[in-house]
Amino acid sequence: MFRHRTRKIRLADVLHGCAPGRIQSVGDMQVIPLVSDLSDERFVSPVEVEADVFTTDYGTIGFRNTTDRVMIVPCHAGYVVKPAVQDHAMLRAGLVGANRERKYDTAACIRQSQGGYIRRGAYQMLILPYALRERALQLRGESYSKLWDAIGAFNHDLGIQGGGRLEFFLKHFREELDEFVAEFECVPRQIGALVLADDQVVGVERAPSHAYWQSVWPCLIRECYGSLAIRVAQLKGERVRAPASRVPLPDGLESLDDLDAAIAEISAAEDERAKAAVRSLLDCELALTQDESTAGLQIETVESERFTGQVIRDGKRIVYASLPVAQQWASDEKWQDAQPFAI
Repeated sequence: MFRHRTRKIRLADVLHGCAPGRIQSVGDMQVIPLVSDLSDERFVSPVEVEADVFTTDYGTIGFRNTTDRVMIVPCHAGYVVKPAVQDHAMLRAGLVGANRERKYDTAACIRQSQGGYIRRGAYQMLILPYALRERALQLRGESYSKLWDAIGAFNHDLGIQGGGRLEFFLKHFREELDEFVAEFECVPRQIGALVLADDQVVGVERAPSHAYWQSVWPCLIRECYGSLAIRVAQLKGERVRAPASRVPLPDGLESLDDLDAAIAEISAAEDERAKAAVRSLLDCELALTQDESTAGLQIETVESERFTGQVIRDGKRIVYASLPVAQQWASDEKWQDAQPFAI
């Protein structure tokens, strides 16, 4: 582990080479696709190639890459198994060389008090829920049970009596998560996304290639950001699958043309609010602390008041980034953006 080299970049550097696609909006959640012709085929995801994933001890997870490309294990990838064994999650991103096997002993058990190991190939991948990701990065050096308290608090906040067992959340909200993920689709040339909740940016995600993105997007939008959509809806007393527009239609509409014009105006206003929220972040400074150097690639942890997560860098080029907004910043953002007092 390397923890001594720190460099600074802007969020705009993470997005370099990308262009925004058409905004997709469902209820309080919005996704701005990141599209690009810079598709780097040197990398694969565990899902893309159906990699062998296994555990050899509690808190240790292994990956076997049988391809001739480097495998990037997504930051906070989790593995849930049926029949029940001890599910595990990575608390960081990982790199596995071509035709190599690698183990990480900083993983976390995510099914409290359950025995058994993951056997090769017998898993379903997810990305940890948004509410757990920042804490996961903070606990990389702790014991295998390090996330149980955080999972218990996460379940409790959602009204689930599940303790430190993530599968209780997955089971309880299976229908809502399935419906939610179906609303957001990949678009041609997409390699990433900006995710917003209630007009605030909550995550920045970038993949090395179109194929990599398509393979991990369902995990990101379903368990990671889908869990946030559920929480936002609960706090506002709404259904998760709310109408596409959060603004009521005006009175006095007399024809379908009037209705179409009103919907277009509301949609344009919502799109502009989302774009303005992103513009305000482009100069946000990110301090990157090196975690690992493998085959010329650097895994770096983001240290910022606004963002958490990790990036993978090849020289100056960001080939992978997963940056959820820090919880404290997200809770304070509306207050910070409020108008100053004037009289």
